[in-house]
Amino acid sequence: MPYYDEIVKHLMDRFPDAFAALALNSPDVEVVERLSTEQPTIKMHHSDMTFKVHLPDEEAILHIEAQTDDSRDKPMPLRMLAYASFLGLQHEMPVYSTVLYFRPTAGRADPGYYAYGDEQRGGLWFKYTVIRLYELAGESFLDASSVGLLPFTPLMKPPAGMNADAWIQRCIETTRAAAVDKQTRATLLFALSLFGSLAHHRELFQSRISEEIMQESPFYELVMQRGIELGARENAIENTVAILTARFPHADVNALKPTLEAIADLNRLKELTLTASLTPSFRAFQHGLEP
Repeated sequence: MPYYDEIVKHLMDRFPDAFAALALNSPDVEVVERLSTEQPTIKMHHSDMTFKVHLPDEEAILHIEAQTDDSRDKPMPLRMLAYASFLGLQHEMPVYSTVLYFRPTAGRADPGYYAYGDEQRGGLWFKYTVIRLYELAGESFLDASSVGLLPFTPLMKPPAGMNADAWIQRCIETTRAAAVDKQTRATLLFALSLFGSLAHHRELFQSRISEEIMQESPFYELVMQRGIELGARENAIENTVAILTARFPHADVNALKPTLEAIADLNRLKELTLTASLTPSFRAFQHGLEP
């Protein structure tokens, strides 16, 4: 969902060193600057972040792709190859790429490389880092150097013998005690609640983090409004599909769902719901969807 991307991007902007250390598995990395990923040839996702970094032995480009779920449009190895190739050509520097997977089970099939060819024909071997947050030991991230990663600790593995309730409580307490300003703490707690809900019941966070605290985050109102808009879009799509199914029971109505879901304009979706009730045929409705 878009608001996940925006919050991740904000956290990477605010705490780049923590994410760089995680992505490169090294504390000896210094983020020099954030680089723009806007360019005409490769479509970078909103959650992509690219940094110029100092390592002990070289300067390089670090590209981090945040994934709530598995890649749907293109296989992740091909996407990462395209990003790294463009960045290497643009900056003429080594490029190190990392994918962060949030939701439990996401990224299990990601091999972390793309390869083809052999010694005779030639070919390509491209490797990138795959980090599945749910495979990490969360306790090692409950410290001052990892403040920007605190919202993701509920997704990580708790210490041996600690149940989910106790682990979530500890993650929240550590975030509350973080040495940051009031607004940043609110954003960290709000993000912790959102991302933690990918793996745990939302009630576990709502009962421990007051809404008043989370409202101090600039993202709170944005996410609430996005949630309302998303619900309205889903309702419009479901209503359209239900009407078409009832009126044209032999038509393959479900085949239209991807097209409807790709429409961002809520008013357009509402118009299509009305059209579905008035269209003389299923084919006529399909024709109206064509660009």
